[in-house]
Amino acid sequence: MVFEKFLEAKQKQNLRASTLNEHVGLFKSITKFHESRSDRTLYLSDITTQFIADYVYWMKNEAVRYEGHKYFPEHAQTVGLSDATIEGRLKYLKTFVNWCLKEEMLKDNPFNKFEGFRKDEVEIEILTREELNNLLKVVKGHSNKSFKNFRDYVLLHLLVDSMLRITECLLISPHDIDHTNRTIIIRSTNAKSRKARIVPLSNKTYRLLLQLQEENALFEGEVDDLLFLSLSGRMLNNNNVLRDFKKYALEAGITKRFYIHLLRHSAATHYLSSSGDVESLRLILGHSDLRIVLNYVHMADNTVIEKHANAGFFGSDNLISRKRDNKRN
Repeated sequence: MVFEKFLEAKQKQNLRASTLNEHVGLFKSITKFHESRSDRTLYLSDITTQFIADYVYWMKNEAVRYEGHKYFPEHAQTVGLSDATIEGRLKYLKTFVNWCLKEEMLKDNPFNKFEGFRKDEVEIEILTREELNNLLKVVKGHSNKSFKNFRDYVLLHLLVDSMLRITECLLISPHDIDHTNRTIIIRSTNAKSRKARIVPLSNKTYRLLLQLQEENALFEGEVDDLLFLSLSGRMLNNNNVLRDFKKYALEAGITKRFYIHLLRHSAATHYLSSSGDVESLRLILGHSDLRIVLNYVHMADNTVIEKHANAGFFGSDNLISRKRDNKRN
């Protein structure tokens, strides 16, 4: 089967599991679309310019978002995929088509005559400083109740301060902390861009990370070599973090649609609105293209660290002490 050969080729390229899953998701999606239009098997020759155009229409007007997903209630399973999802599916379909052309399985590129998909420009509604502070206050209020709550507080603090992606945070090892410079090393294997970078920390966040390491030392038995651990000593699950943080956001009175990456968008915007500059932000965020940063810098040097100390959300050196509570519930 063509797609199986394609997937095998991509696996040999050492792509991330998440990227491979996106390719599998695309195949399931175009198969479902084809089955809604025809009773016969989908062939490579079926992927024409018209097929792509019809596929886009189907995603926009007929496909059901989160259909059959066990974690999404029926009222959330609405008709029409988001523009971002459609754009992503087209990107992976184009990758598949280009591979088929390279392998001489296709003669003509169906995307050559495809007019393209224009997504609506949606302005990101960031969290205000007041909303971020309210969220931090709520999570901090729970931080003395259990290990889990304290861990969540440290994670939230790190997400806002460092502007890291959630996956990058969850993959941090205690060995990735540079105690001399008070920075975190994001290794190339953990970075979305596959490029290593150094991210500065405020003094407050650095001290919280040290406190979390002390808490982690209380685990009995073998645990993962990670900074943020589940109650069983394993890596945290993104979806579980989102679920818990949504509850915190609701308690903080935040009515905007909350997702973890919103913290990165919000903190980056506030960084620029203070004394932060675009280039230092690009280095901190890990973007190679400056244009991406302009919508709201490779390895950080002392200048970036100094600017982060002044412009980061936690620029102050105030750390409210926490009494140790060894309860893990």
